Amino acid sequence: MKILGISGSHRKGCSSFVLLGEAMKGVKDVDALAETKIIELATLKIGPCIAICPEPCGGKEEPFGCNVKDDLQMVFNDIQSADGILIASPRYFIVPSKLQALIERLYCSNYITKYHNPSAINPLADKPVGFITVSASGGYSTIPLLEHLEKFCLWLNMSPVTIKSFPFRGVVATDPASKDTKALQHARTLGQTLAKALKEKR
Repeated sequence: MKILGISGSHRKGCSSFVLLGEAMKGVKDVDALAETKIIELATLKIGPCIAICPEPCGGKEEPFGCNVKDDLQMVFNDIQSADGILIASPRYFIVPSKLQALIERLYCSNYITKYHNPSAINPLADKPVGFITVSASGGYSTIPLLEHLEKFCLWLNMSPVTIKSFPFRGVVATDPASKDTKALQHARTLGQTLAKALKEKR
């Protein structure tokens, strides 16, 4: 079992990273042999979609691909090879710019590929994904961010994982997350839920 965590924060090693670490502990609770990896977008170069490539993204040569060459390719490869995904992000205005750049470019490559080949199946289809959000002004203020992430993943036909704690569609935390004991427990529960979902699929 391979689980990939993506931290959308512009700050390395902070609340989003801490919450992902706790979620990965939950994954290990279910499968001690699971491979886990966390990518911090703050360390990578990911630019926005420029929408003016000389050749359409997601064409016959590289379906669901992107013509802008930067670290997005590495992230997309890791997402494809993972069995499940965890996305953690602070609420900025609403989404940190690097995470939004990743979202819009995967949106675009999916749209262009489907436009030219409606029967094409996105390599991320049916992949379980869980969401973790954090805000200095209080966890519940991140609900619009949760909705944004959920819509993005549904557009790619991914399968969001829910938990039994409000707001159900993911984890909300208050910054600094290291002091939000309830959110830390919910993040661990989310990791467990994701891992159990994958075990049931097998």
